[in-house]
Amino acid sequence: MTGLEETVFAPNNNLVRAQFAVIIYRMEGEPEVIFKDTFPDVKDGHFYSDAVIWAAENGIVTGYTDTGLFGPNDPITREQMAAMMFRYANYKKLDTTARESLSSFPDGDTVQEFAIDAVQWCVAEGIISGKGEEGARLIDPQTSTCRAEAATIISRYTEVDK
Repeated sequence: MTGLEETVFAPNNNLVRAQFAVIIYRMEGEPEVIFKDTFPDVKDGHFYSDAVIWAAENGIVTGYTDTGLFGPNDPITREQMAAMMFRYANYKKLDTTARESLSSFPDGDTVQEFAIDAVQWCVAEGIISGKGEEGARLIDPQTSTCRAEAATIISRYTEVDK
C-alpha cells in the first residue's frame, strides 16, 4: 500500500474496489497485462485498469452479478474484501479449507451468500477478527472498509501466505 500522497496515508478514508485490486496486483509483482474490455466501467489507461483486468483473469475479482459492472469507485465492503482475499489465496494455491463458524458474531448471519466461505476462512485464519468491543465483536460485512482496516487485513494475510 502507498499513501494518497508522499506524506499522507489517510487511514480513516474509505478504500474503493479498484484500490484493493491494485494492492493485490502489487502483492503479485504487477504482472504484465494486455487490456481486455472485461467490465463496461473499467477502461484502459486508469491507475487500476491493469490490476482489475489481471485480477478478473485470475478469478480474484468479479463484477456485480446483476449488472456485470466492476464498480471501481465503489467503497469496498468488508465481505467483498474477504472474498477477494480468499480468491487470491486460492490463486496462490494456499490451503483454504479452514472454516470458523460465524455464530459467535452477533451479525454473523448477515454475511451474504457469495462471501460466507471467504469470511469463515478469514476468521479461521485470523485475517478477520471482528470489530467493536470484546464480547460484541462484529463482522460488519456490508460496511465500507477504511484504509487502516485494509492494511491490517493485508498484514494478517501475509502471515498466512508463508
